[in-house]
Amino acid sequence: MLQRKSSSNVASDSERRSVFNETSFILLVFATIANGLASDFVVWSKDAGNFPLSPLVVFTLFVFVYLHQKNQNHTAALGIPMAVLALFMMIPSSLASWIGLLLASLLYRIQTDRFHQPLILLIMLALTFIWQNSIFKVVSGFILHAETWLIGAFLAPFYPEMTVYTNHLLFHNGHDLSINVGCSVFSNCSFVLLGWVSMYFLLGNRSLPIKWLAILFILLTLTNVVRIGVMAIDYPTYVFVHEGLGADIYNTILILLSVTPLLFSFCKTEKKACD
Repeated sequence: MLQRKSSSNVASDSERRSVFNETSFILLVFATIANGLASDFVVWSKDAGNFPLSPLVVFTLFVFVYLHQKNQNHTAALGIPMAVLALFMMIPSSLASWIGLLLASLLYRIQTDRFHQPLILLIMLALTFIWQNSIFKVVSGFILHAETWLIGAFLAPFYPEMTVYTNHLLFHNGHDLSINVGCSVFSNCSFVLLGWVSMYFLLGNRSLPIKWLAILFILLTLTNVVRIGVMAIDYPTYVFVHEGLGADIYNTILILLSVTPLLFSFCKTEKKACD
């Protein structure tokens, strides 16, 4: 009897420590993310930039917490990844915060010997900001030139007088377009892919469907080509699409594309109902 009680107490203490470690890990994750977004919030507060917290990022964080609590590991300690988070969250650098989040996620994977859905989301979140804020800006010259050439190839049948020069689309009427970082599909795709995977995991799926992610990227590319093609009509249309209601419509389309896993869920439900 005493041995059973002792074993039960040991198991209970181990579970409490695990819950404490997992909760502390989540809190440190959020603190590190807050540090990574701090500079963007400062810029936004001075009316010098857009609101830095995308709805897709908020949704990803919600899914991360939900799945993480649902799949807690009650055996492994998390001292090393938590120490990494505690260190990097104190560095006043956005890039350092996202690198720290990525390192902590990889160390979590090594220490727990698990690569479950919440961890995939955390790694994707860190890579999204590292890509958008750092890597993409470094390699944007080559990417924008190649993307402008591709857009020009798609739009050539509709604008035969158009000329492609580096990252510029030149038209005979003087209404020229420059494909900059904000207009690139590579700037927007990371957040849409992040939201798509979050919804996919929330619906109970486990493995990443690479084929569907590739199809989603193609859809994003075609959507961006159509958007730029409409902007090329004239300057008033450009203002409407780039800054007015058209911009809101485009952002709504991106959000709708990120929740397309719901269609898979509906199709599965209807198929089961028919069977």
